[in-house]
Amino acid sequence: MKFTTGIIVVIASMVFFYLRIALLRGRKRRYEREYALKRRKVNGRSKGAVLPQSSKGTPPFGVKSWIMVGVSLILVIFGMLAYNKMTFLGFDLITNQVFLDTSTEFWYIPVALGVVLLSFSIKVDKPDLGDD
Repeated sequence: MKFTTGIIVVIASMVFFYLRIALLRGRKRRYEREYALKRRKVNGRSKGAVLPQSSKGTPPFGVKSWIMVGVSLILVIFGMLAYNKMTFLGFDLITNQVFLDTSTEFWYIPVALGVVLLSFSIKVDKPDLGDD
């Protein structure tokens, strides 16, 4: 496998995505610990404050903006089409040669931007104490 600039940039954006997910997992665990400590203080118990359990089937992350998710998916799909010279299932989507040359050369930019934008569209909600 030949490593080009495009492959390296896309790999770096994927590593950033996974690091961001790891940071969000850590933040979620910290929120759960803080919630358990506050609950312990509110109820006056010194031991036995269990961590909040989410209902079964609940995803661990939320979405800040579905528009950001849509834009990031469009960017990634556009970058993949540019990598394939704007050909999808044997059909040429764009035939302008100048545009094809430019988009084929810089296909990795929309893919990397889409992955980074997708990483910022994921969030972790802070547990609600119910005393507000």
